[in-house]
Amino acid sequence: MNELTAQRLAELTAEALERTAFLISDPVETDPAVYCKACEGATIRYRGPDTGCVTLNAGEGFLRTLASNLLGVEPEEVEPLTQGVDAIRELTNIVGGSVVAELGGRDCAYSLGLPEPLIGACPTVTPEVGVKRTCCLDCEGQLLFVTWTPDKAPASLAA
Repeated sequence: MNELTAQRLAELTAEALERTAFLISDPVETDPAVYCKACEGATIRYRGPDTGCVTLNAGEGFLRTLASNLLGVEPEEVEPLTQGVDAIRELTNIVGGSVVAELGGRDCAYSLGLPEPLIGACPTVTPEVGVKRTCCLDCEGQLLFVTWTPDKAPASLAA
């Protein structure tokens, strides 16, 4: 398994944002106080030679911006709890696919689950806890947090 850095996670997400939603983003420092207020998002699990999940957290403003760019409408026309959630689930699926391609390349077979919405699920811990890798992107004034959390290897596999 390849390891992902927060910087590489940011690059993969920025490519997905630009390619699918025409959003330009820049990595910024992760602010735990703002991270804990990013209460909307989605998570997707992957399985293969190893397992884990990719989670995207943002505020309502990001959901509006993302959905409006995907749908070609004004942000005010977007319903964040339906269209916004659908948009972040789609982005989570794309970023999850990029992560598993990065982890295993073309040599390892991974499968992705379905992205699950995180509506009103404000993060309660700072992104630096454990083996998580979190990056923060400024997407035209809206923040997006992306977290890669590999599962720990089962004790039976430890050498």
